[in-house]
Amino acid sequence: MSALGVQNVFQRLTQAIYLDRVLKIVGVIGFVLTYLNAWRSVGIGLKLGFVCSAATWFVGARFSKIYR
Repeated sequence: MSALGVQNVFQRLTQAIYLDRVLKIVGVIGFVLTYLNAWRSVGIGLKLGFVCSAATWFVGARFSKIYR
């Protein structure tokens, strides 16, 4: 399959099932599950890093919706 054919397949999938939203949801679920499983076994530095990275991602998502 050519590159253009692959692009059309992904374009159709994205339009049909909102592939970008599905991938975001799956990514967030995976992050949360990993986060919860690791929470008890990590030190305070990593806990702060987890919280800060999640907060940064959330703020970045808000800015992209506001300023696009």
